[in-house]
Amino acid sequence: MPGVKLVAFDCFGTLVENERDEWIATLSEIAAEQDLPVPGVVFYEAWSKLEVNFRKIRTNMSDPSKSPPFMSYWEAWSTAFRDTFAVLEITGDADAAATKCVDDMCKRKAFPEVSQAIGELDGRIALGVMSNADDRFLFGALKQNGWTFDPVISSEAARAYKPDPRAFEAICTAVGVLPAEVLYVGDSPYDDAHGAKLVGMSTVLIARDQSTPGRTPPPNTAKLLAPDFVVTKMTESSGILDSLA
Repeated sequence: MPGVKLVAFDCFGTLVENERDEWIATLSEIAAEQDLPVPGVVFYEAWSKLEVNFRKIRTNMSDPSKSPPFMSYWEAWSTAFRDTFAVLEITGDADAAATKCVDDMCKRKAFPEVSQAIGELDGRIALGVMSNADDRFLFGALKQNGWTFDPVISSEAARAYKPDPRAFEAICTAVGVLPAEVLYVGDSPYDDAHGAKLVGMSTVLIARDQSTPGRTPPPNTAKLLAPDFVVTKMTESSGILDSLA
């Protein structure tokens, strides 16, 4: 296929669900397991307000090389739980709570049309994944849904979080392709579409619910680069490849 040699996907919010209700369920189970004196939804709301701070500061987009030292999601979530316990004035096991979050991320289910879309692309072109995730729950979620991609690059492996250009460059290096030869598919206007465009990839934005947890809040001053294509279902990706060809 002239031009495009690799279709690379984001994972959470793109291939698999990552909804607020799922997070509330996870933190409700943590509260029950640790006998915390707080309702699950209150626990989640308090934790999410602190957890988002990690995503706001983890990458210096003015100069990515000057970003803070890399921190995995497990490390960041454990820190956020410790801070949450302090704010709520309760005692809990932050490391165990972070591990429970990782375990539940491994169980995320695919959006209904995704397996069909992957099947339509498989064999036509190389398919990879580059996602803001720790290795454990990225590979866990892919295995849970019976998918095999090559390569699979996590932010933990790249030591950088999208929209940092280094995250996208990592998948190009793994395959030996140029950014212009990659079509990147994701659900975040900032992490995915803007970040991939910065390095010269073609981009497809899946127009999913923008309130989904896990996205990096763009700086107020950021002028986002627009995606090349906006679709509502992953199955439209096959048609986009045809149009690019």
